[in-house]
Amino acid sequence: MNKNVLIILNIAHENPGLISELLNQYKIKYDIIDLSQKIEFPHVKKYGLILILGGPDSANDKSEKILRELDFIKLAIKKNIPIFGICLGLQLLVKASGGDVNKNPTEEIGFKMNNKWFKIKLTDVGKRDVIFNNIGDNFIVFQLHGETVGLNERIKLLGTGDFCKNQVIKIGNYHYGFQFHFEVTDNLLLDWISTAPELKNIDTNQLLIDYNQIKREYFNRGKDLFLNYLKIIRFI
Repeated sequence: MNKNVLIILNIAHENPGLISELLNQYKIKYDIIDLSQKIEFPHVKKYGLILILGGPDSANDKSEKILRELDFIKLAIKKNIPIFGICLGLQLLVKASGGDVNKNPTEEIGFKMNNKWFKIKLTDVGKRDVIFNNIGDNFIVFQLHGETVGLNERIKLLGTGDFCKNQVIKIGNYHYGFQFHFEVTDNLLLDWISTAPELKNIDTNQLLIDYNQIKREYFNRGKDLFLNYLKIIRFI
């Protein structure tokens, strides 16, 4: 079984965080490519899993980077290679599968809006999906996006939010997308605070207070979620 992982960065500071820690812990080999530095893709069949992370682009962009990334995702889907998308990665997965990407009524930035936590509520389909085993319902998440997705009959909705409805999706048996960032770690969040333009206009001191209030449960939930996925695709 091919257990090599390809991690696609769309910008350097949106790195895999917790995901790479878990891959290292389970001795799963992975390659990282950063499309913001060089638009070059390896042979898709080298990998048994493709992880697509966030970035400032829109899945609707007509740039060489986005058009080639969409083609790569479509090829992976055709070859039945599992895809796991986060933020922009979710939006690209949906776009490549015939769904839509549109501007959300409001940007979701950080852990809260108007002093209300960003939370995910699972749909009935989501509650039955093993990726959420031991996760529970109505959990807090970190957000960093301004666009959202429109689904088609191929795409199942697993989780919803108050300010952006379509938060977790599934296509087929092995392709999943998450609008929120469960991969946040101490170092990743500090890196984003210093580099991500989306965080320049928010109270980052309050952001860190919010994070420190929940970080242990946040880490454990993110760990359980990604390990559940690795079990689904039989990597562990």
